[in-house]
Amino acid sequence: MLTEEEKQELKELAGSAAIRDEFRLLRRNSMALQQRVDVDKFISFLTAMARLNPNPPTPRAFVPYKQVKI
Repeated sequence: MLTEEEKQELKELAGSAAIRDEFRLLRRNSMALQQRVDVDKFISFLTAMARLNPNPPTPRAFVPYKQVKI
């Protein structure tokens, strides 16, 4: 459970317009993630991400694991 000090802090934060705007923005952006994305938007996203780092990934040596435990 929350202490009285934590409850008071949450009440003060709830009164802040900036905090409410930030949570509104987070909620709106998370709803956008729940929608289906068409192929064209996905390809344009991948193209934009590839432009950020045009160099191909450097190959790494394979590490053989003799005993793997989960």
